[in-house]
Parts: sequence; C-alpha cells; structure tokens
Amino acid sequence: MAKKKVEPKEEESDFDDEDLFEDDEVESHYPDLKDVSQPKKKPLSEDFIEEDEDYELEEEYEPEAGPELPDYKYLKLAMKKGVSEHDYILTVQGQSHGFCNIFVQHLLNTEGVNSAAYKITQIAPPEIFIRLEDGFKIKEILIKAIETLRTEVSEVQKLFKKLI
Repeated sequence: MAKKKVEPKEEESDFDDEDLFEDDEVESHYPDLKDVSQPKKKPLSEDFIEEDEDYELEEEYEPEAGPELPDYKYLKLAMKKGVSEHDYILTVQGQSHGFCNIFVQHLLNTEGVNSAAYKITQIAPPEIFIRLEDGFKIKEILIKAIETLRTEVSEVQKLFKKLI
C-alpha cells in the first residue's frame, strides 16, 4: 500500500506582512548632533603656532650640569675557596643578573679561567663560581677581568656622550 503524502499545514500567524511602524513616527532617544551644536575649533597646529610664535624647530639640547667625576658604586664582595684548590666562590651583594652575566662573560674571556658561572637565588646573594687553570692566581684574574670590563664601560660612555 502506498502512503499518502502529508503536506505541511500553513501556520496562521497573528501578524500581517505589513510594516507595523509605517504609519507611526518613531522618536529617537539620541541627541541631535549637528554642526551647529558644537563650537568650531581651529586645527591643533594653528593653535600651537599662534600661541608660541617664537618656537624654533631646531632647538639645541643642553644636558643639566652633572658631577665631573663619575659616581662609583662599591660592591660588597666575599671570596671563599671552592671544592678544589683552583675553585673559588665570589659572593656579590646587591647585584642582579645584569652585572653577574657581563662579569662572567669577561671572566670567560680572560686567560687562565677554565670555567665561570653564576647563581642567583632569593635566599642568598648572587654567587660567581670561578675555576682557574694551574699556575694562575685569582687576584690577578679578577684584576684583568675588571680592567676589561672598565674599558668596555668607558667606551660605551663615550659613545653615549657623542649621541647627546
């Protein structure tokens, strides 16, 4: 037996297809923003030039007078022997990764240093670990590394002074 096809019933709606707001005027709740309501302003560049007629585009900058001699920050250092006779631990108080990283790099470039590294924790001050080769003294190695660091810093200062 064949089934009869059921066609969907058209739903009757309460709304007509006509536009409900066609005859009524809809009032807007937004304020009227016409050109008349706002005062006219001059462009910013004209206001700036009128107020400051003596303004020059190329004005020379003179830095404030500072001290002639550089202000040095002295480090609180403590040295102790490491595990072997060629190992040393240098404790540096009040320094961060910036100083420790650059100083270890200079130590590694110094002749006589086998290895160098640093460790920073929140509990203890930063520690720099240094392992020397046979026949080198820690005092001489530290002086060489500090001198190379000092010359690099003075070169950077000269470059910055040229920029100013």
